[in-house]
Amino acid sequence: MSVSWVGSPPPTSATPRTERATYGGDVADTAAMLGKPLMGWQRLTVDRGMEHVAGQLVHREVDVSVDRQAGKSLLVLAVAVHRMLWRPGSWLTYTSASRLSARRKLLKVWWPVIRRSPLAHMFRVTRGTGSETLECVNDSTLVLLSGDEASGHGDTTDVAFLDEAWSLTEASEQAVRPTMATRGNGQLWVLSTAGTQRSTYWRSKVDAGRTAAGLGLVEGACFVEWAAQPGVDVTDQSTWPGFMPALGRTIKPETVAADLATMKLRQWRRAYCNQWDDEADDEGWQIVSRDVWQAARL
Repeated sequence: MSVSWVGSPPPTSATPRTERATYGGDVADTAAMLGKPLMGWQRLTVDRGMEHVAGQLVHREVDVSVDRQAGKSLLVLAVAVHRMLWRPGSWLTYTSASRLSARRKLLKVWWPVIRRSPLAHMFRVTRGTGSETLECVNDSTLVLLSGDEASGHGDTTDVAFLDEAWSLTEASEQAVRPTMATRGNGQLWVLSTAGTQRSTYWRSKVDAGRTAAGLGLVEGACFVEWAAQPGVDVTDQSTWPGFMPALGRTIKPETVAADLATMKLRQWRRAYCNQWDDEADDEGWQIVSRDVWQAARL
């Protein structure tokens, strides 16, 4: 069992790593070939999320909760390319907050990375609006889906990615999960930063993941999270390395500090501390105390 989080803080909540074998190293090799070596938090995530027993993946679902701009998109790319190369003829789907954002991710973020890598000759991208795909010479394909329930019906899927899950609903998962039923190594990846009061789908994933991780469960869904804990003074820069796993890599401390000075504290906490509103001290209570508000409701 490797210590795979070197260079990043340990997760604040996570499914325990076991002695089982993992395909995490293969994903890391793929990322290196793409010219985007995995950061510590990304390596830890794939090590745990892709544990297997005699080639059979243990976790059919991997839920990843981390702050914005930490590198979720490149993690998805590394996993997707690995899966496309690993099993010829694989079918993958990617869903994000909107089809426009998914299209931009494929054409403006992922494709340039692939095109500059030694793997470029094995892939091509189609750009037709509404039919954008990433295709591999071994007949593996990644397609973009919208978040509505009708999308993806009738397909047989090997891997489905639900990105920016705070903006999605249960319908997004119902569109893809049944399509993996006949795939022995089918896997659902759900990734996001903390959401809002409307983010009930993602909040249920986070709450369930934290509970399972706290119980030490190593079966079922794999959950990995980095987030500031309640009571931590997140305005103290010395606390940031403890819950921002990409600090100093994809996120500069100077940028975080500048945004702290200009953004509403609640929005800043959600973006950089991966905190939900009910886990953070809302600046509104400085005007009307929580006790007074709750007493007025009685």
